[in-house]
Amino acid sequence: MNIILIGYRGSGKTSIGKLLAGQLWKTFADVDVVCCQRFGIAAIADIWRQHGEPAWRAMEVQVASELCAKDDHVIALGGGTLMQPGARQAVEQAHAIRIYLRCEPEELHRRIAGDTQSAQARPNLTSLGGGIDEIRHVLDQREPTYRAVADHVFDVTHLSIEDAARYLIEKCL
Repeated sequence: MNIILIGYRGSGKTSIGKLLAGQLWKTFADVDVVCCQRFGIAAIADIWRQHGEPAWRAMEVQVASELCAKDDHVIALGGGTLMQPGARQAVEQAHAIRIYLRCEPEELHRRIAGDTQSAQARPNLTSLGGGIDEIRHVLDQREPTYRAVADHVFDVTHLSIEDAARYLIEKCL
């Protein structure tokens, strides 16, 4: 059985996912990382500039579908992966526990702003420029889908990576 982590950029999908995978003896896979590897380009922003967002989204669907078909993985979805119908279908049909790592917009903004690599590697998602207004706007669009697909909603706003992993194992797995 897989564990699929859902959430906005900065919610901890990758960090928590790696820790969970190690503690549960599962393989960790990050949809964003695998997509970047397939393009041979390290930064999502560069992929969007060179190939366009539609090419990124198509790759995201392909990679999510492939990973969801595997077993014994902890899979960190990209923040927008579930918004692609093919990826959503693959996630919903996967033999998995789906967990939405919910986080308050202000904390997401703090985490994203504190990650210097994120600003360079990831594109803004709207004309709002990537700040708190963009986070709120995009979350308003995505959160209903995150919640609809998730088996569990887990608030990580005030948790360390270690505490989040421990609580997830105790409460959801």
